[in-house]
Amino acid sequence: MILSRTTMTKKEFAAQKGNSVSQSVKGETPELSRPVDDSGRLEIKSESEEDTSEFEHEVDEDEEESDSSNPFVYHFANPNEVLLKSMVNHAQSKEWTTEKLKSTANANGKPSKYSMSVQRPGSLPFHEEIKTSAANLNDLKIKKRLISPFLDVNKKHGSDGGIFSNLQKSLIPPIFSNEDLLFAPRSISNAQEIQNIYSLHALNHIFQTRDTVLKNNARLSKLRRSDENFLELRDQGFTRPKVLVVLPTRNACHQFVETLIRLSGTSQQENLKRFKTTYYSNATLPKTKPEDFRQLFAGNNDDNFRIGLKFTRKTLKLFTEFYNSDLIVASPLGLRLAIGDKTDKKRDVDFLSSIEIVIVDQTSAITMQNWDHMIQIFNHLNLIPKDSHGCDFSRIRNWYLDGESKYLRQTLVFTEFITPEINALFSHQMHNIGGKVKFHPVYSGALTDIGTKLDHVFTKFFSSSPQEDPEKRFKYFTTKALPSLMRTTSASSSGTLIFIPSYVDYVRIRNYLEQEHQINKKLGASGFSFSAINEYSSVSDVTRARALFKDGQSKVLLYTERLHHFRRYEIKGAETIFMYALPDNPSFYLEIVRFLLRSVSDGRADKGAISVKSIFSKWDALKLERIVGTSRVAKMCAGSGEVFEFS
Repeated sequence: MILSRTTMTKKEFAAQKGNSVSQSVKGETPELSRPVDDSGRLEIKSESEEDTSEFEHEVDEDEEESDSSNPFVYHFANPNEVLLKSMVNHAQSKEWTTEKLKSTANANGKPSKYSMSVQRPGSLPFHEEIKTSAANLNDLKIKKRLISPFLDVNKKHGSDGGIFSNLQKSLIPPIFSNEDLLFAPRSISNAQEIQNIYSLHALNHIFQTRDTVLKNNARLSKLRRSDENFLELRDQGFTRPKVLVVLPTRNACHQFVETLIRLSGTSQQENLKRFKTTYYSNATLPKTKPEDFRQLFAGNNDDNFRIGLKFTRKTLKLFTEFYNSDLIVASPLGLRLAIGDKTDKKRDVDFLSSIEIVIVDQTSAITMQNWDHMIQIFNHLNLIPKDSHGCDFSRIRNWYLDGESKYLRQTLVFTEFITPEINALFSHQMHNIGGKVKFHPVYSGALTDIGTKLDHVFTKFFSSSPQEDPEKRFKYFTTKALPSLMRTTSASSSGTLIFIPSYVDYVRIRNYLEQEHQINKKLGASGFSFSAINEYSSVSDVTRARALFKDGQSKVLLYTERLHHFRRYEIKGAETIFMYALPDNPSFYLEIVRFLLRSVSDGRADKGAISVKSIFSKWDALKLERIVGTSRVAKMCAGSGEVFEFS
């Protein structure tokens, strides 16, 4: 049975109820596609095909499906259909209202202050938001089986003798009200308390979904035995997976699954040994590397993985086939490979059709991978499936049949800083009619953390749109900045490091410098030598370029942001740093500026001669804010001045 993505209506779906077709999936390597169990069998079950023989012992006694104060009920299980239609119409028409708030709650790490904004479609809220004052887990409608494990796991984070930290109290309203969230003040120091909260929410959602289905299975079974009239119970999506978690590395996946094990209270974990073998490594990195680098790339830092997880009464099953999984954990690359491309005749993305919660953690690290993978993942969420995959159409929720599931899906994004790509994700891929909340840090600026007096010169060039910005930047660099740099470099015994975030810009500048070098060579002019290294350079090429620059044989070194992200080299021999564009990560600005201080300490440069020069446009406001501070950025971007100097 084939279901058209574009022509299948709600009535046509209803006409299919009761039909059950099992659909096999790609016969790829289990760990790299939709994993099967250890026996190699592929068995696809609908959500309603759970065993109800021990029903009374499997679910909590609380009746959450009839509790109108439960966010799961009023957002997913039984939303107000009239209001739902109205809010969806507003969202489709892009009629969002924005309310800006201010908060001074401690984020448990720098920065301690942030601004908040809330967007909602139309002028009325879809539902009430949980209050920050919710002080216990019962107020949050947490399943009883999760309460004790969470209290034990989270006890070291509780503040003032309470259950939650101040940061967690700030996160509770949007997360447990099922609103979208973009949270920027993520840091190494608060990463675990953030993970505890979103893991609890994900588990609670999975268990509430499962318990509702099992209860309704029992009710229908009882009804059939009594020969009573038909009872309509809509409690499911098209497929079983309800939560998708996107993480950058296998080590991050391992840490997340360990948190799930502790919070879920499961006594058994199937395939745990296999999981540890393929996802865990005790490899450590040198302490000379920055702490954030050691945290991100510790252990198994492979960025190609995907794994399905299934929860039963006492067991967490790892490596389950996607259609039998409650939760999928994947890297962008791993999931993109599972999705495939349009030329693949056996392409299957239906396992993403009923995702109700998406969690993206360490998003800033993911931006340093291929961001196009993230776009493709979100483009394939909550589509009408091509095949039935054994679902019972009589129990699919109406908003699934109406193609409205993306407007109820909750997306949680946690990142160290916000980039234009992340902002675009928030604006164009997060459609939750319950509301969209953004936490934006108030920065003091990376300049305050350098620790020594140093000249920082920021020069503004003008571009009227983001589309023309690359061309305007290149023109300004080649006609104004580069000639001045070359004069300075020629008169210096040390060199100039040109930092270039974009690989496309790097290639363009490298080709331009090579062209200029060849012209000077033909004319017999005394040009300058340069080296260029990027994230694709071999280790030998990088070693050679660094040595030439250190010894002064290369006066100019081109150096990309992604190379620094993945290697964190310490470059010796620089007297001038020129930033073709500012780095997204403010820590990179500090680390690269300290190349100059190393030159001074090594006696290669005089302290009065070193300098940092950067060019920027108003479209660099997010990057600039993290370096110069929130209080300065508006004046620098909107003002009439062109040159700003700090020391």
